[in-house]
Parts: sequence; structure tokens; C-alpha cells
Amino acid sequence: MTRYDVIVVGGGPAGLAFARSLAGTGLKLALVERQPRTVLAEPGCDGREIALTHRSEASLKALGAWQAIDPAETSPLREARVLNAGSPFALAFDTGGTGEDRLGQLVPNHLIRRALFAVTHAQPGVDLLAGTAVSSARASREGAVAELADGRRLEARLLVAADSRFSAVREQLGIAAEVNRTGRAMMVCRVAHERDHEGIATEWFDYGQTIAMLPLRGRMSSAVLTLDAAGIEALAALDAERWGPRSPGASSRGWGG
Repeated sequence: MTRYDVIVVGGGPAGLAFARSLAGTGLKLALVERQPRTVLAEPGCDGREIALTHRSEASLKALGAWQAIDPAETSPLREARVLNAGSPFALAFDTGGTGEDRLGQLVPNHLIRRALFAVTHAQPGVDLLAGTAVSSARASREGAVAELADGRRLEARLLVAADSRFSAVREQLGIAAEVNRTGRAMMVCRVAHERDHEGIATEWFDYGQTIAMLPLRGRMSSAVLTLDAAGIEALAALDAERWGPRSPGASSRGWGG
């Protein structure tokens, strides 16, 4: 049995940010993640661009993670427009005379993960237990106990389940959650275009399908298409020729449900 003040299960952005927020408190933390350390240090690109508000950027700065993200990899989000099917009207969002030149920043998800890991993994008081999963967990008024797949047994005053929205730890602790499965899936890809997007994000909603165009640096956007799962499966199966000519950096980045 190894004793800690806090056990954090999950080395994604939520778990890493929480562990980082406890820096300087003197607390002893165990950070448990099933993925190997090498993947945490250099996460693969999953195609997702995360829209960060000014407050989110400030939070990452306070954690020391924002400084680890290359500014050349971020894209300013100046405005956003939401369209509804065939309606000629749009719901527009801008800075509204706040004096800001943007609503926020678009940052690749894998760079946020990499930056948070860079500032957290060697943090004093943090034991990173990577490459192993939690096989069982229980909690009571006296504290929490987590047994790992490699045989180790951890005890702490607090157990934090940050192992995704489908948290296995949450289920083991009997914490109820309602999951609404819509039968939809998404495809994400980067596309090049001739006209300037001017830093404006456009989202179009229709019955059965949606598409968002998120402005990236240069004349490039991240296209996010939502269809029924079968429709996305069919698109993902198309060969390169069916997608047309590709510019450097405009290739498909991936898809997922």
C-alpha cells in the first residue's frame, strides 16, 4: 500500500490541469494513466482544434502551460456566426466593443495536452504512474483505495476520476451518469481555400447534419462535419482521388464518434 493525499485517474487535459493546480500545496499526488509515458509526452494529432476563451488562456498561463505552446501554432478567433438551415439570418458573436481584437484562440488539442504534461510530469510531489490502469476503486468516509492492473495498491484522502466522459472509475464508485447516444459521428479535416476567412468561424445547423468551419492561420480551416454514423463511415472509406487535390497541410486528420 502506497499512501497519497490525492489520486488522480486520467492523464488527459483535465487530470493534468488539476494536478498542476495543486503545485506548491505540499500535497502528495499519484497521477495514474493507462497510456505509456511516451504517448503522454508526445500525443498524436487527433485533428481537433480547441477554442479557448481569454479566461481559458489565462488559466493555462497561470498553470505555466500556455508558455509551452508555440504561438505560431495558434489561430485567432475574431468572430463567430451561427446559421440555421435555410434561414437568411445569422446569430453573430464578436468582441462587442470590449477592446479585444479576438474572441479567443484556436489551439490544436494535442498541443494543449503536450504543454500540460511538460509542466506537470516533473512537478514536486507528483508520482506519474503511466502505462497501467485502475482495475478497481472504492471510496468511503475514511478515504479511497485504488488497485492498479500491475498489482500496486494506492490509498488517499481524495480520489479524482478524470478518465474521460465514459469514466470506468465513476462506474465502479456507483456514480450515476446519463449518456445520450445520438447515433451521430464526426469527421474532422483541414481544408485549404482561396478566399480569406478573416478569422471568422462559421457553423451551419440543419436537420440531420451540421458543419463548422474553424479559421486557422493562413487560408486554411478546420472543417467539422456531423452526420449519421453510416454517412461518416461512407466518407471515411473514400479513396484519396475522390477527395480531390490536396494542398500541403490540408489532408484529412481523422474522424471519430
